[in-house]
Amino acid sequence: MKQPASWIAGHGCICASGNTSVTCYEGALNGCARFLLPKHRVESAYTSGYPVFLVDPAVVLSCPKDQSLSLHFFLTAAKESFAQAGLEPAQLTDKKVGVIVGTSVDASFHCLNVYKNWRNHNTSPQDIVELSHYFASATAQAVSRYFGFSGPFQTIVTACASGTDAIGLADSWIRQGWCDAVLCGGTDEMNLIPYDGFIRLLIASKEKCKPFDKNRNGINIGEGAAAMLLTSQALAKELNLTPKGYVLGYGNSCDAYHPTAPDPQAKGLKQAISFALQEGNLSATDLAFCNAHGTASPANDAAEACAFKEILPALPVWGSKGVTGHTLGAAGAVEAVLTLEALNHQVVPPTWGFAEMDEQIGFSPTQNKLKIHKRAAISTSLAFGGCNAALIIGAQDYGH
Repeated sequence: MKQPASWIAGHGCICASGNTSVTCYEGALNGCARFLLPKHRVESAYTSGYPVFLVDPAVVLSCPKDQSLSLHFFLTAAKESFAQAGLEPAQLTDKKVGVIVGTSVDASFHCLNVYKNWRNHNTSPQDIVELSHYFASATAQAVSRYFGFSGPFQTIVTACASGTDAIGLADSWIRQGWCDAVLCGGTDEMNLIPYDGFIRLLIASKEKCKPFDKNRNGINIGEGAAAMLLTSQALAKELNLTPKGYVLGYGNSCDAYHPTAPDPQAKGLKQAISFALQEGNLSATDLAFCNAHGTASPANDAAEACAFKEILPALPVWGSKGVTGHTLGAAGAVEAVLTLEALNHQVVPPTWGFAEMDEQIGFSPTQNKLKIHKRAAISTSLAFGGCNAALIIGAQDYGH
C-alpha cells in the first residue's frame, strides 16, 4: 500500500445543508438543505421561477464589508479546519505554508455593478471601491495574507473542477517538498451571471435537481465553501497531529470537447479517474464508493455514467448535489469533505432527488443510507472547457 503524501489535519465546510463539516454531512444524510427563491440575493427576471441552494443567512450577514462573500465563506471553512486540527494559524507562520483556492465567481464577477453603471453612464465614487475589490480578488493571496502565511499561493479557475484541482495541486506541492502544509479548497457565492447563465443555457431546473434520474431536467445553482488543511507526514508528527484523512490520488485532464458540453464518451473523465487510481496505486475494487459530479443535467449525468461503467464498474455512486446544489468552483472541495465525512462515519447518504432509473444510464445511485467498510473513495468533477478531475480520499483509519 502506497504511503500517502498528504495528511488531512482538519477540514471545514459550509453550504446549504449546514455550517460545518458535520452538519453538512448530517444534512446530506437527512435531505435537509436551504432551497428557496433567491429574490433577496440576486436581481433577475428569473427569480420567481428558479430556486437555488443558499447558505445560512446569518453567515451572509456576518460578512465583513472589506471581504467578498466567497472569501468570507472560505475563511469560515478554513477556521473550522484549523480548529479541527487543534492548531492556531500562528503556529504555522514559521513553516512553508501554501494556499490554493478554487473559485469561479470570486475571480471573475465582482465588477458587474461597475460595468452596469458604466454602460448606463451613471458612475459613482462607490464604483472605485467595488473596482478595487475586483482587482484584489486573487482569493488565495487574500487568504494567505489574512492568516499571515509566507508560502506560495495560487487561485485555481477551472470552472466546476476548481475545488478538486485545488486539493490535487496542494497534494503535489507537499509531495514535491515545496510546502510543509497547504490550506486548500474552493469557494463561490450566489451571483447573477452564473444564475442567469445556466438558465439561458437551458440546463437549470425549476424544481429540486434529480441526479441520474430518468426524469432529470437540469441543475440548481448553490453556494458555499470547503477547506482542507493538508500537511506532510513529517509536520504532522512534529506537531502531534491526528489525521482526519488522507489524499491518496489525483488526476485531471482536458478533453476540449466543447466549451460547455461534456464529451458523451467521457474520454477525459476516464483519463482523470485512471490517473488518480495510478497515482494512488489503487484499483476500483479498493474503493467504497464514488461521489459523482452528478449535476442532474441530461448530458452530464449520461457522460459520467459512461465513465463509471467502464472504469468503476459496480462501484456504488452517490450524487450529493441534491442537498448542496451546484456550488460551481466550490463543488469539488465540498464534495471532497462530504466524501471524507462519509468514509469516517462509514455511511454513504442517499442521492436525494433520484426516484427512477434511466435505462440509458444503466445504474441507480444510492437510494438509502449505505453502510461501507472499505476505507477509500473517489470524487469526480466535470467542468466547462472540457476540464475533468478526480480525487481519491482515504479515511482517518486508512491503512490500519
